[in-house]
Amino acid sequence: MKKIINRTLLDDRVKENYIFISDIHGNLETLDLIKQATADFPEAQLVAGGDYVDGREHVKEVLDYLIEQKSEGAIVLLGNHEQMLLNFTEKQEHQDGIWFYNGGGKSLVSLFGSTVLPDELRDSEYYRFLKGCPIMYETPHLIFVHAGVRPDEQYNDPETYSEIEYGLKFDYDFYRIWARDKYWYSDSLLKMMAHNKTGKTIVTGHTPTAALEGKYDDGRQMRRLSIDDCIVRTVQYPGEPARIFTDGGSHSDPLIYPHNDGNVVVLDGMGKIVRVYNWKHPHGTRFENQ
Repeated sequence: MKKIINRTLLDDRVKENYIFISDIHGNLETLDLIKQATADFPEAQLVAGGDYVDGREHVKEVLDYLIEQKSEGAIVLLGNHEQMLLNFTEKQEHQDGIWFYNGGGKSLVSLFGSTVLPDELRDSEYYRFLKGCPIMYETPHLIFVHAGVRPDEQYNDPETYSEIEYGLKFDYDFYRIWARDKYWYSDSLLKMMAHNKTGKTIVTGHTPTAALEGKYDDGRQMRRLSIDDCIVRTVQYPGEPARIFTDGGSHSDPLIYPHNDGNVVVLDGMGKIVRVYNWKHPHGTRFENQ
């Protein structure tokens, strides 16, 4: 049974497989990877992790595809780029704001052929579709969310999210779609990787995985990769569930980083990665962490 609490879609069932894709950012090549994964795992639950707009040319095609997939049972979550679109539509932000800086104008041209005004966007199916997206999808063994949750025992208690940094309040919703080093590290200055005390595997997008770096408190190191090598990566301590990072870098300039086409990840019901689809392996490959 599914129910929504605090913009979290709770599902007490365990599917045999889940297909996760985040940060498509208007990239048609990513849709081809999704289609291949769903052909190979036709019974899997498709979960989209946010950031479908901004970045590349085909935002309309991506949203049209996701609207169709949702009608067939896909879970479509909200990312920070969709939240910026909603803020613009609801007149909380203007054309000189952060969304247009991140490609909002280009997204509007893809969707409507021109840079429309907020009221016109509000009348569209795209606004209604994105406005209805939950922020998180949680199963008995998995948490799917765009940026992350605080990886402790109280991860799903909104009352415990109250930290303020740089004038921004990291409340429950803001944290889940915007957090970066707050989610990655237990100590940001030392870049010490946090433990996962939630009891569940956490699967996210949000930050191109090549940017991840840090160290574990047991002495292991996680090195930064080439920006054009945004592979799937995991952070995991012995005896704890993993945190899986998937953002393939599709928001980056395709002329500079032509191979940042997204990562489609297939997981089993317990959170183990079964297969990964990306530009190097469009027909899928087994996962090897780096």
